[in-house]
Amino acid sequence: MNRKVDWTPARPMTEADKKAANQQQYAYTVLLIMTMINIVFGVLMVSKIVTVWLGMILAFSAMTIVFAKAKARLLDSDESLFETADDFHNRRKKS
Repeated sequence: MNRKVDWTPARPMTEADKKAANQQQYAYTVLLIMTMINIVFGVLMVSKIVTVWLGMILAFSAMTIVFAKAKARLLDSDESLFETADDFHNRRKKS
């Protein structure tokens, strides 16, 4: 019995598919980095190396910086985080 899995895609990936997959991988990596930063600051606060108020300010600042960098890298000039479904479909029709 042949149990080998056929991993060939049903159709080749388009450039849009490749871009979306790359963006998804980047966003997942950013989430992991943000989680690790929060764990580090949590450990520093629990071990009392950093005071809680300072640790919370630093963690929030670090998350804001990481978010801003990820947003700048992931969104094109015509994209928005807060676009409506109609805006999204209109933008997709143009390209």
